[in-house]
Amino acid sequence: MKKKSFIFITLLMFVLTGFGQKINWETDRYWVDAGVGFYQSPNHNSGFAINLGVNLISDSTLYKFRAITCEEFELFGPTPTERYLSMGLMLGKGFSTKFLQIYFSAGLGITGGIIRGDYLYSEPSEGFFDLGGRHYEKNNFVSPSLPLEVDIMLKPINTMGIGLSAFGDLNLKRPMYGFVAKFNFGKLR
Repeated sequence: MKKKSFIFITLLMFVLTGFGQKINWETDRYWVDAGVGFYQSPNHNSGFAINLGVNLISDSTLYKFRAITCEEFELFGPTPTERYLSMGLMLGKGFSTKFLQIYFSAGLGITGGIIRGDYLYSEPSEGFFDLGGRHYEKNNFVSPSLPLEVDIMLKPINTMGIGLSAFGDLNLKRPMYGFVAKFNFGKLR
């Protein structure tokens, strides 16, 4: 996983260096965003999501690097807890006014994480509540993915915005979707 992440980040640096010749820092818009929300993986689990992104709009095209980390939330649930990390390079189109921006983006990425494997054993429960833990094998996975995202952002001032994002991640092991509330910082207008 570390080797694949290193290769992905190195590739990203080469791509961003190539765009560096094209970027007009005076007319193009660029920002970073961070958000928290929730995700759902069909037929598997749900939990919290943290979404981080680096964005550039040049010639009305959105270029985006997105990283999402998701962790299952179940009180007294089975172990191990499922968690995922998805990173992707995305392109998008949309429209923007002075105070509102809506963009649709899709791209290529990689998703990895920890999922539960075969059932191992349960601990006996004591007391009124069933607090006995179920234990499963811990399986790691890495899968190519197709990240998708729809961003809606309000831009009350030039350098800060707030918004909502609906995201999806189509991969071979744990496809997921969710919603995130975001804060955006940078040159937004």
